[in-house]
Amino acid sequence: MRQILLLLLFFSVGLTVDAQSVLMGDPGYDQNNPADCSTFGVSGNNFFDDGGASNYSANFNDTTVFCPDLNQGTKMTMTFGINAGFEFNVDGSDSIYVFDGPSTSSPLLGVHNSVTDPNGFAYTASWNNPSGCLTVVFVSDGAVEGTGWIANVQCGNQAEPFTPHVEAYINGVGSNALNPLDTGFVDVCFGDSILFVATPDFPYSLESTGYGYSQNVNNVNYAWNISGGGTYPNNDSIWFTPPTRNGFLVELKITDIFPQTERLLCKVRVSQQPIFAGTGPLEDTVCVGENTVLIGGTTQTDTVGVDIPPGTFEMGGAFAGLTYLPDGSGQQYQAPINISGFPAGATISNSQDLNQVCITMEHSYLGDLEIALQCPNGTQVTLLNSYSPGFIPGGTSGGGTYLGDPIDDSGGGGPGEGWTYCFSSVFNTWGDYPTELAAGNTIPAPNFGNNGPSMNPNGVYLPEDDFVTFAGCPVNGQWTIIVQDNLTIDDGYIFEWGLYFDQSLFPGLNGYQNYITNEFWHNDPTIVSGQNDTLIVVQPPSPGTYNYIYEVTDNFGCTYDTTVNFEVLPLPNVQSDTIGCNLGVQLQGTFSYNGGMWTVADTSVHFQPDEFAENPLVYTTVPGTYTVVYTDQACNTSDSLEIYFPPYVFAYAPDTALCDGVVYELTPTVGATVNSYAWNTGSTSPSITITEEGMYIVVVSNECHSGTDTIYVDYKLCDIVPPNVISLSSNSGNQTWYVQQEGIAKFNCVILNRWGNLIYEFDDPTGSWDGTSNGTKVSEGTYYYIITAVTEGGEEIKKHGFIEVIH
Repeated sequence: MRQILLLLLFFSVGLTVDAQSVLMGDPGYDQNNPADCSTFGVSGNNFFDDGGASNYSANFNDTTVFCPDLNQGTKMTMTFGINAGFEFNVDGSDSIYVFDGPSTSSPLLGVHNSVTDPNGFAYTASWNNPSGCLTVVFVSDGAVEGTGWIANVQCGNQAEPFTPHVEAYINGVGSNALNPLDTGFVDVCFGDSILFVATPDFPYSLESTGYGYSQNVNNVNYAWNISGGGTYPNNDSIWFTPPTRNGFLVELKITDIFPQTERLLCKVRVSQQPIFAGTGPLEDTVCVGENTVLIGGTTQTDTVGVDIPPGTFEMGGAFAGLTYLPDGSGQQYQAPINISGFPAGATISNSQDLNQVCITMEHSYLGDLEIALQCPNGTQVTLLNSYSPGFIPGGTSGGGTYLGDPIDDSGGGGPGEGWTYCFSSVFNTWGDYPTELAAGNTIPAPNFGNNGPSMNPNGVYLPEDDFVTFAGCPVNGQWTIIVQDNLTIDDGYIFEWGLYFDQSLFPGLNGYQNYITNEFWHNDPTIVSGQNDTLIVVQPPSPGTYNYIYEVTDNFGCTYDTTVNFEVLPLPNVQSDTIGCNLGVQLQGTFSYNGGMWTVADTSVHFQPDEFAENPLVYTTVPGTYTVVYTDQACNTSDSLEIYFPPYVFAYAPDTALCDGVVYELTPTVGATVNSYAWNTGSTSPSITITEEGMYIVVVSNECHSGTDTIYVDYKLCDIVPPNVISLSSNSGNQTWYVQQEGIAKFNCVILNRWGNLIYEFDDPTGSWDGTSNGTKVSEGTYYYIITAVTEGGEEIKKHGFIEVIH
């Protein structure tokens, strides 16, 4: 920026020649006689060729040196131009040589004339040149001389380059945790704090060189920006505690007094919480006296039991902290967060740009809740609408279903356990909330909710409005979660929420993946073998619930554990055979040792939420009768039932128009096995006989489904209309003779000449006569036709008449 200002200043000066003006070949200002930077070159152009008003000299070869005084200025700057008081006319056979230093032994910066640089050129002494001097050599031959130049040379303080550095200390102790240095990663556990310390290096400062301007850690400004929001002081060090389990970008901007800015970007990676879904007993129920296997399995080659989700960098922010959702009719809660750090002007353009929204919350009555997300320009997208009428149009009541594991009281009793619910228009694994609620996609709330049904958090829901609605909305700015509670005697809490934007909005940033480095089972007296392995054998001595703790440590040094349990209880029992309408049925009354597995031979049958649920929703995509088997894994005892899934049905017959007198058998096409027919005529047969026009409605049904079709039947008069002339030589008009007809089933037409001789015959009612007989055009004159036909309704038609043939 400073260099640009100096150049602009140079272009503004005039042609004034003062005492400090230099002609090419003058000694100039060497290191023993430096220029006074407070005045040199500031009042006008001050460097000229030796020719004055005439052309420069032929066969010229001389040197001029320009050095700053290093007090008022540290670097010389030289500018040659062709306007704003500058002139530059050096023949292509002559050259100006510029050296970065006090002599011609300094590095050559460039060789110039009006051919190589018709508009001029400019140089500033580099920072590899501590003298700040520039040396000029001009060489001309005796061929052609130009008018020379009017240029400007002056000195001043340029922006002093400095190198930003940053160090990071986990919980303020130990060695610098950034790897690699400055721009690398700090890997921490959730809950850790990081002390970031800026340690810039100022090699060209006044303090380091004795000249220039002051640069030190106390007189520069520090601007810290961390994705996810937050305000940080203008200080060389800050503390940061990651609010969520994500990666975070940490940007440090250092600005000196010039002002000159340097930036650094380093990253924080927070350990991802393992998913212990696969950790537990190989058989989740056993008979008394039998043993079972508990699976851990977390080494890099043995990953059966524990799965660690990939980490993603938090490009937005999270609103964290325990926050009460007010109860009552229509009260709203708004949680805004400020998103920053994305490229200026970045906007949402499609459903994927906002990958997902995640809310950790609990609420004791879903049926009165509305949740929407609002972007910085005010556009709102519905995530969940479970009440009508509310501030969001529509709404499907969730009734007494929970979110999370709430304390189900009249309000104000404190928080229960928050579960994380995520929504995505692209990466969803489930449908929207009304779809999943109708499918029974709930799990028990075991701790505070007395095992009441709560929406399943183990997947990603489709929002009720597509995120493409945000198209055109800025990414940077304030995003707000809006929650409205519409009924009393229930409440809830939001623990935290976050936005996760697509990495394409911030190119070059990848995710990360944790892995397990150590794992073990806690000691328990019922472990009979495998204590030092990830797979152990346990043998409970009596019926009851048995708990086992499995602990792992990841590559960030973070420790996690989970408690698994199983039951020793009586034999299983399932319900009787049943029918599943709409290709699904919710099983009821299954009794087992608190666990078992459903199986079926056909892969088109599925269980929701999974085959381990005691009373799952059983569904298929293929109608039919299936035998499903429930096996008690502990005692290896099975029970089964048959489920008949009737197919969907439909009926279809096209509307039709019939000739008068036609008797029509109307038989609809049906799409599957149909048990009954019901016509609006009162008939229950698969088909009906039609003798008159009208509207006919048929309803077909089976055990679960029905289909309806409405067929319109019209009757019409069917006839033949022949023309009476044919013009064989006309370029327009009827060059062929044919009849207009409708509804003709049988047809014959003969054409006779005036002597009664047959000259043409055809049987197709859509056929025609082209005025020929045996391939030869007939003569002009009068011809006679005789037509006999039968309509589709069985009516006989006879017609005859004359045809006038003209050429």
